[in-house]
Amino acid sequence: MCYPHIWQLPTNVDMPSFEGRAAYAVLWSTLEILARYGAQFVVTVVLARLLSPSDFGLIAILLAFTSVAAVFVDSGFGIALIQRQHTTEDDEATVFVFGLYVGILTAVALVVAAPSIAGFFGQPSLIGLTRLVAFVLPLGALGAVPDALLTKKLDFRSRARAEIVASLCSGAAAITLAMLGLGVWSLAWQTLIATSLRTLLLWRYSHWRPHGRYRKDAFDNLFRFGGYMLLSRLLDTAFVRLQSLLIGKLFDPRALGYYTLAQNTQQAPASFLDGILNRVGLPMLAAVAADRDKLVSAMRTSLRIAMFLFVPCMVGIAIVAKPLIDMLYGARWISAAPILSILALGTASWPLHILNLSAINALGRSDLFFRLEVVKKLVAIGLIVAASPCGGIAIAWAVFGTSILGVFINTHYPKKLLGYGITEQLSDQVATFILSVIAAAVGWALLHWMPICPISMLLAVTASAFIYFGLAAVTKNQALLDLLALARAMRTKTSAAHS
Repeated sequence: MCYPHIWQLPTNVDMPSFEGRAAYAVLWSTLEILARYGAQFVVTVVLARLLSPSDFGLIAILLAFTSVAAVFVDSGFGIALIQRQHTTEDDEATVFVFGLYVGILTAVALVVAAPSIAGFFGQPSLIGLTRLVAFVLPLGALGAVPDALLTKKLDFRSRARAEIVASLCSGAAAITLAMLGLGVWSLAWQTLIATSLRTLLLWRYSHWRPHGRYRKDAFDNLFRFGGYMLLSRLLDTAFVRLQSLLIGKLFDPRALGYYTLAQNTQQAPASFLDGILNRVGLPMLAAVAADRDKLVSAMRTSLRIAMFLFVPCMVGIAIVAKPLIDMLYGARWISAAPILSILALGTASWPLHILNLSAINALGRSDLFFRLEVVKKLVAIGLIVAASPCGGIAIAWAVFGTSILGVFINTHYPKKLLGYGITEQLSDQVATFILSVIAAAVGWALLHWMPICPISMLLAVTASAFIYFGLAAVTKNQALLDLLALARAMRTKTSAAHS
């Protein structure tokens, strides 16, 4: 029996209805991710004032191992379920059984390897921390199928409830434990509690139960797509977490704590955008993938809107990094500011990465996705390793370079398959780049002439935003018009849903 998917549309999809559905999905996905990352960000700000940079460095070392293990647990099957137009109960049961088996296996492997991990980094406390956090792997595996099915149906309202409750409860627990003096253990328990609650609530809201059975043919069919995603995600995770491992090994947890805080601050808006575009982008683009013109049109509009909002945000973070770090985390974290500036500038092109890769996956070409990831990550890992002896700032510049290079690589196949490559995509963003430079110049000038403090930062951000959106309105910027149209579609869909 096939699982019904409310987002699934026929080839001759009715675009007004489709756009309304997509707008509603964007609305709830935005609210969910905003609430989740907002809660996590607030918790991080509080914990940064209660814990030391070394505490954050230790947990970053540990998460490097659990993140790689989590990739094996998922093995690309979650995205495979989302990408397929039809899934059976046997498909879903196969993914569930495989994920749980690998989750238990990797957790046991981490428990056994805990003394070796602690010895390699010279941090005995990593033994107990590793054995505690290892439980997130099977717990996360339990929620993989409900998560994928809710995403495929664009039911982000249910996901929002699960994420918000899990984030708030785990954050409150972590702050309480930190105030009681548990140090880095508060961060470990936060991870475990968040994963447990999220999985429990996903099961409740999805109403999914494993009624089918494990089938080898179902595994093989899903793995044809998911296998490439496994290898791609493994490369990506290795690239991100290698930064932590190298700093943790070559320097000390304190230096890693500074880098981790800068990385987390930079990744807050990036993860927010990544969550929305990956969750909504893949099923939305997959629904129109049979029509090349509609796919390019959806991709062009999505890129214009995402770049219009994201580029000035990341450039702004780069400019105000020092007062931002001081205001949020305190003066003892100022060493993270230059790292944050570099990482933020490198992330400004993130929508170009995400949507080009989503278009490739929507066409079912995970093999091409994998080829791109191999090229990018091999170059990136080489740059990271070469820069690592020089410290966190050098690694940040290596990350910046790989991001710029990645834009050229990721647009290669969209050019061949859709005729929409880097030249066309960058041409669509010229107005956004010009407006961002003008607004950034205004913000930089205000900070240069005023004392560096939270008030000057807020004044610079406010003035820059006024200039940016004001000029966009005066020039009738197409991205702004697209954004307003999307907002109207969201409002119309929301009103219809409540009528």
